[in-house]
Amino acid sequence: MSVPLLLVDPPREPFWPLAATRPAADLLAGTRTFRARWSDRHGPLAALLCDEDVAGCAFRSGVPPPVNDPPGAGSGWRVALATWVPPRGWSFGDEPAEYRAGGEPVAWRLDEARAREIAERIGGPLWGGSSYDAVIDLGLPHVEAGGALCDSIWGTMAANPELIAYDAEDFEGVDTFSGVDPFVLLGDDLQVGADVAIGPFVVLDAREGPIILDRGVRVEPHAILRGPIYVGPESTVLGGEVGHGTSIGQLCKVRGEVEQTVFQGFCNKAHDGFVGHSFIGEWGNLGASTVTSDLKNTYGPVRVSGPEGRVDTGLLKVGAFLGDHVKTGIGARLTTGARIGAGSHLFGGGVSPAWLPDFSWDDGRERVRVRLDAFLSTVETAMRRRGQSPTEGERALWSRLQYLDHPTSS
Repeated sequence: MSVPLLLVDPPREPFWPLAATRPAADLLAGTRTFRARWSDRHGPLAALLCDEDVAGCAFRSGVPPPVNDPPGAGSGWRVALATWVPPRGWSFGDEPAEYRAGGEPVAWRLDEARAREIAERIGGPLWGGSSYDAVIDLGLPHVEAGGALCDSIWGTMAANPELIAYDAEDFEGVDTFSGVDPFVLLGDDLQVGADVAIGPFVVLDAREGPIILDRGVRVEPHAILRGPIYVGPESTVLGGEVGHGTSIGQLCKVRGEVEQTVFQGFCNKAHDGFVGHSFIGEWGNLGASTVTSDLKNTYGPVRVSGPEGRVDTGLLKVGAFLGDHVKTGIGARLTTGARIGAGSHLFGGGVSPAWLPDFSWDDGRERVRVRLDAFLSTVETAMRRRGQSPTEGERALWSRLQYLDHPTSS
């Protein structure tokens, strides 16, 4: 009998604002979401354990997992922290153990008794912690496993170049694509899915890492792509220089100067403007000449702000993190380490605040809350343009976010 595989979501605060509307397990990192990587390499998921606040996420990429519905404990469980990427060749052992990466708990092999204990704990009426809290400190033998632990949204961004290279070995491509001469391929690590089309005068520079173009990708004339880079299904690179460490999710349109940035999916950056070392949520729309700053004048490590206070990322290059359905106006300037909450509108052409709560309307002079009815009307229009529609779970999630108390931003 196979042992069920469960993922536990990490604490959500370090992944805000992207985790305001989804489990961290559903974040794009490399060429696939964290949960897809686990199921691809270790078998189908028996359950994803996450905060109930985001259990209504639409899971638009891949097969939706069972959420907060753990299986029976009869054969024990294999449990892993969703945002840990184990080294190649790693697998769960047969004996109960707690696996660690750099001393941090990241996976657990549980026998029947401990699996039953965890199931009762997280299903109990008095349990107020996260699923991750429920599985740590079980008194199991510790085994150092290594691998990459992404413990924040900026940590995920920082790991993305290596994750693209890691995932490249698993990408199942085809041997042919539609290309219009002349175009230039530097290096030989180009992988393509079905129905990829590359326009004339395109430069594909794979000397520093793989270039992976998934099913139905279009690369328009004169664009420059620098690996490692992943472009997801049905997405279009309209022009500019897009590269090193960038992942573009499904059905996006991207143009301009882009470096080490993740576009979760269904994003629109159709105009020029530098976006670097950033993470853009689903349905984000960046107005013409929107730019990010990703380096401090002092060349010191970047600190980010948010509902949990100020945090030192330890990174020298950090751009901006935009939640789902964020829209920026023409000439928006996103300050170093900016975090813009889901559903927010930022315009006026000035420098952004260090962070904005979810559902903020900010014109640089006044800040008010976005109205839910207006938000839903815009969402339905935007989604219809990509052949999508909001789910009931998403509507409930957005309604909850919009009516939460608004903390003061800065």
